[in-house]
Amino acid sequence: MKVNLTKFIIYLVVLLLNFFIALFTGNSPDQSLNGFFSFIFLGIWICISIEYVSKIKKLREYSSSLNNFALIFGGLGVGVFYGIWGDYTTILSENTNSGNINFNTWIIILAIPYMFFSMILLFLCLTKYTSIYLGNKSIYARTFMIFASIFYIFINFFYLLMSQGVISDTFWIFDPETSALNLAILLNLLTLIFYFIIIIVKRRPRTSRFSMNRVSSRLSNIDRRIRDADNYVSSARRGEENAQAQERQEKERKKHQKERERENVRRRKRQEQERIKQTKAKKVKKSYSQPRIQRSTSTSSTSSRKKQLLMMRPKTGQLSKDDFKCIFCFEFPTISDGHRGIVLCPNCRYPAHVDEFKNWVRTSNLCSRCDGVISSSFRRNPKIIPVKEYLKAYKFWKKKF
Repeated sequence: MKVNLTKFIIYLVVLLLNFFIALFTGNSPDQSLNGFFSFIFLGIWICISIEYVSKIKKLREYSSSLNNFALIFGGLGVGVFYGIWGDYTTILSENTNSGNINFNTWIIILAIPYMFFSMILLFLCLTKYTSIYLGNKSIYARTFMIFASIFYIFINFFYLLMSQGVISDTFWIFDPETSALNLAILLNLLTLIFYFIIIIVKRRPRTSRFSMNRVSSRLSNIDRRIRDADNYVSSARRGEENAQAQERQEKERKKHQKERERENVRRRKRQEQERIKQTKAKKVKKSYSQPRIQRSTSTSSTSSRKKQLLMMRPKTGQLSKDDFKCIFCFEFPTISDGHRGIVLCPNCRYPAHVDEFKNWVRTSNLCSRCDGVISSSFRRNPKIIPVKEYLKAYKFWKKKF
């Protein structure tokens, strides 16, 4: 909410600044309507560009493709609109070439970058992307390309006819600053028509339904997938059995270790009792039992604490704050998450919220991050770490970043 409010304030300041600049330079609506709206549209272009760049940066941060409806369709719309307004603006209206072709500075700076970038993304809809995402919904890339091409072909063609006087522009309140042919709109129209022709001409290759080679290739592909699935299931089963065997071995080792510790404690007690008897016999008022017990207690508590911190460290060479974020929602645990708790992957020790971890293991026995096999006993009864304890571990490891 804080970021959105900051952006809103920035956008408002930019628009107000352009508004006052328009009035200061004598471009009020009653003096120069085209000039006034040129400054307003320039401020809107700055705001749109900030949002456009932040959208691309966010997608790149998560290594996502740029198959987004707003980037392609919206970017093409911004390029077409500011290309058209290049014939009406009074600022940056210097034509780069003299003649019947209008290609001014306004079009080069404000329209061409959006047109060029959007046309590249539109071409990728035909060659690379299979889906275009609009929020949580997806659109078939080929269908989207047909719709976008037809829509903007109609707008460009309609404007060219209107600018050349073929269609009446009585509904339009603005007067053009030039009657020259808009080069950017013309090139955009020709490129879209070229794309549309490619869509119609380029079709997927068809094979005969009675081709034995095709049938045998398909069957062998199915057999290969079945074998791969069987191998995967068997390897997962072996991995789970190995994990259970390791778990049993770990329990046995801990059991023997506890027995050895108890035997050592009994042996130390006997030694201390012998020392006490000897000191009483020699009338020496020194006792070595209590300090040694305290040292051993402090040593054991310190080693236990270090072991807990090591068990909460993600398995990675270089630690960062992102390594302590939830692997599902990418959110850092906070005190407000105290009722949820944290679960660590037994393989890579990366954290996840308890509820999100349980939702995941209902459909998969593999870790979402390291693809390690999670044992069935751990899925049924995962070890839950309180958020406060995990934050203490994070503060400890943060010193080593």
